Amino acid sequence: MSEEHEKSGLQKPTLIEKLANDPMRYILFFTSFSVILITLGIIQTLLFEAITFFQDIADSRGWFGLDIEMDGIFSAQGVAGVLLLGCLIIEILGNRSSLSTEKIPQKVLFPGDFVVRLSFLLLPVAYILYGDLLLVIALLLSIITWRKVAAKSIVSSSNEDGPADRTFATVLGAFAFISLFFALTTNYTGAFGEFFFQTQWTPTGACSDRRTLCDNMSFGVNSLLLTTLQVAFGALLIAVPLGVGCAIYLSEYASPRLVAVVKPTLEILAGIPSVVYGFFAFIYIGPLVVEFGEYAFAQGWISEPPNILNPINGAIVVAIMILPLIASMSEDALRAVPNELREGSLALGATRIETTFRVMLQASLSGIIASIILALSRAVGETMAVTLAVGTVAVYTSNMFLPAQTMTAYIAQRVGGDLPFGEIGYLTIFAVGLYLFVITLCLNLLGNKVLSAYREAY
Repeated sequence: MSEEHEKSGLQKPTLIEKLANDPMRYILFFTSFSVILITLGIIQTLLFEAITFFQDIADSRGWFGLDIEMDGIFSAQGVAGVLLLGCLIIEILGNRSSLSTEKIPQKVLFPGDFVVRLSFLLLPVAYILYGDLLLVIALLLSIITWRKVAAKSIVSSSNEDGPADRTFATVLGAFAFISLFFALTTNYTGAFGEFFFQTQWTPTGACSDRRTLCDNMSFGVNSLLLTTLQVAFGALLIAVPLGVGCAIYLSEYASPRLVAVVKPTLEILAGIPSVVYGFFAFIYIGPLVVEFGEYAFAQGWISEPPNILNPINGAIVVAIMILPLIASMSEDALRAVPNELREGSLALGATRIETTFRVMLQASLSGIIASIILALSRAVGETMAVTLAVGTVAVYTSNMFLPAQTMTAYIAQRVGGDLPFGEIGYLTIFAVGLYLFVITLCLNLLGNKVLSAYREAY
């Protein structure tokens, strides 16, 4: 074969010749490869230093320990776990076509819109009465299971079996395990038990030697995590209605001239540095929150007077930061829906608002949910704004008018301080950073899963 190539004058090009013919290809290859190496290097540093942190704690306190209490099955979390197990069984039977809905009364399956809306309104009531988030999640997933059973009865009556989707069953199983685990276990000890399940975070105890591990040190990262979730979900509570409403108006009601002005303005808001937002929250938003907190304290709604640094302050400023992201991505998702769907709905007699909520939002739901998940990831990873707005007190409290600290704010605070290399307080930075990396990675994977599961092709 080589002799034939030599005779025909065709020779295999060398590496130098390939580089000379197409240099940009190899430049782009080395650029992409360097990005991969840098990412792997960061992950390796986080992982190795975090392992060192857990090893130092495990040498003194062991790896993991807990106590089991069977009486916890009667608690709110235990009831939530049992409820989720029942929903999981129903979902598995439904996927296997073993669930018979013929004996269920139609009034139970299809009670009307008023009963369905009332069931959703009972969720905040349950949280106020019992104060357990897992119970509220269990009730929400039970309502979704109930509606899926009703939809399954319609499909079975038409003898059409859709493809089995195990995503919802996986979610039910995960939350059932979490609910039962926290209901039946208590007194978590050891390196992993203390870090992942306790809420007291005092990594710099009064020790004779700063490099040693003292008994008065505690590493319950949940005090930082719960404050982070307070700020992130509080921001979503504000930004999602405003962002989606803005997207609906821009795509369905606004004139092209107004869209040409508002859309670039949203992009400008997204480009403002986070430290500017944090300063804005400290100067302008903080006093307003304190004024409302003083009124709540005077009415007896909260037990302690408010502070200018608090999670509500951080939630408001983070909501302002993620608002352009939700509005812009949701507006793009709505515009991606073919105009034929809108015109068809209007031609059938639906009003404009009915077309918006029953057709356009349903068709663009995957893009809107993906924008919300990406905004949640941005809110969880925000640093400077929450550092200036929430505070640096690593204590979790249900009173959101008191200062607290998020995971990112702790990392920023500790990096800026005087930390000897190899000291246990220095290693906590990498442990918290790795935990935060895993959380944001899971949120991004969840966003991709939502896009792939609910994307509509037109």
